[in-house]
Amino acid sequence: MNLIRFCLLFSIICFMGCSNTVSGSSGEDQFAEENSSSSKNNGTNENDAAEKSSSSKESSEDLENCVGKIGNPWDGTTAKEFACGSGTKLSPYVILNAEQLAHLSFIVGGNDADYAGKYYKLGADILLNDGKIINDKGALVADSSKLHKWTPIGNSSVAFSGHFDGNGFSISGMFINTTSSHNGLFGNVSGSVSNLTVENSWVTGGKFTGGIVGLNIGTLENLKNKAAVIGNEECVGGVVGKTAQKQYRYNSVLKNISNSGIVVGKKNVGGVSGCATYATIDGLENSAIIEGEIQVGGVIGGIGSSSKNDIKNLKNTGDVIGQNFVGGVSGHCGASIYASTPSYNCWETSTWPCGDFSNASNTGLVIGKNYVGGVLGVACSGTISNLSNVADIEGEYGTGGIVGSLAYVTSKNMYNTGNIFGRVYAGGVFSYNKEGVTSSAYSTGSVDGDSLVGLMIGYNYNTTMADYYYLEQDELEPFGENNGGGVATPKTASEMKAEEFAELVGEDFVYDSGLNDGYPVLSWEVE
Repeated sequence: MNLIRFCLLFSIICFMGCSNTVSGSSGEDQFAEENSSSSKNNGTNENDAAEKSSSSKESSEDLENCVGKIGNPWDGTTAKEFACGSGTKLSPYVILNAEQLAHLSFIVGGNDADYAGKYYKLGADILLNDGKIINDKGALVADSSKLHKWTPIGNSSVAFSGHFDGNGFSISGMFINTTSSHNGLFGNVSGSVSNLTVENSWVTGGKFTGGIVGLNIGTLENLKNKAAVIGNEECVGGVVGKTAQKQYRYNSVLKNISNSGIVVGKKNVGGVSGCATYATIDGLENSAIIEGEIQVGGVIGGIGSSSKNDIKNLKNTGDVIGQNFVGGVSGHCGASIYASTPSYNCWETSTWPCGDFSNASNTGLVIGKNYVGGVLGVACSGTISNLSNVADIEGEYGTGGIVGSLAYVTSKNMYNTGNIFGRVYAGGVFSYNKEGVTSSAYSTGSVDGDSLVGLMIGYNYNTTMADYYYLEQDELEPFGENNGGGVATPKTASEMKAEEFAELVGEDFVYDSGLNDGYPVLSWEVE
């Protein structure tokens, strides 16, 4: 590992975490839990500008009869009504300024039944506080004593049940600094939030803290977070703190969501979602530094056990730093993510499934202590497929290029080109694999450790294997210990960079000499 790089990352995190961060306990119970970045640039990029221009044109007719000042910073007051609209899908309530947005927070917090299930739409960018709130390292630079504090829309006992359309606009200058739970632009959502960017903002809170939503039991789609998010308890995410099922009837939804704001927390910390269970997830990306202690992931911190989990198309490019259960994409998948030692359930039974987890890639440095993986720290039961890592991975116990440790998992179509640094149980693909079925994988990275170290798997126990290939390296073996009868085939670099190798390793691999230094990539990565 590059010591200088690690020190730099650690310094950034420490500096950010010391900037007006507060700690404490929320005191909310489990029933309430279930029911209820870089700074803004002076100008926008061409894509963002185009999106806003298009959205503005589409909504121009809706705004003809609306009233309210546009573009002014919030004065801290609350409007008595929206700009226009009747709250229907064809005629949504239109919000033009921060005072009207505060009105939405007020009526939801008051549990006004007249507004439940209604439709809301932004008609302009919203400015909650003027000036630069955070710097390019995610640290708070504004004078907090002069900032208007935002009250989230929804709280631990009242969820926003309506439909909020950001219409391609942004909300900036948001400031939240508390120890309570359910924090973000929205504290609690059971309806939907879509088509919105939150930027140049600072969010600090307890459990269920996110840049846009604290707790989601509804649908979140087409969202971008560029705020700095700091959580001092569990389930902290750049976009959403916790994603969970709605009253045990159907999955919550996350779709087409990205994060570029630094995220720091303790347990279940993720670039997009801190924790998720009973979730349908598609198209999540993170590009920021993510740092936590337990269950830390570049995209999702911890994924709870559910055979109904449908999770795909996840990409992480940011560096991830944690202690236990740390992954480039997710720190933990399956079993209970709230247990103090969640992985231990995996080793004893196959009844704690991860679900269906597919199409995930990592290019960011991953640093942890126990159960550290390029894609997943730990996987329990279920199916994982089409996974890749090209970054260096460092841990102590249970360090793998794709997954730190897994049990009772069907896995296929994986590759690792990053270097693995471990101590006990270290492998180019897995550190430890128990009672699994695995196929179509290759690894080219070096593996360095003290015991139970293999170029493919550190310790293989009673696992069915097929089509495993590794890059020949000195006298290193493919397995540290193999009690499952698995076989892996050595190849030279020139052989693995040949077009025929892509066909050999599996039908989901493709050859492109201009990608991945000539080694095969997965078809979903080039679609």
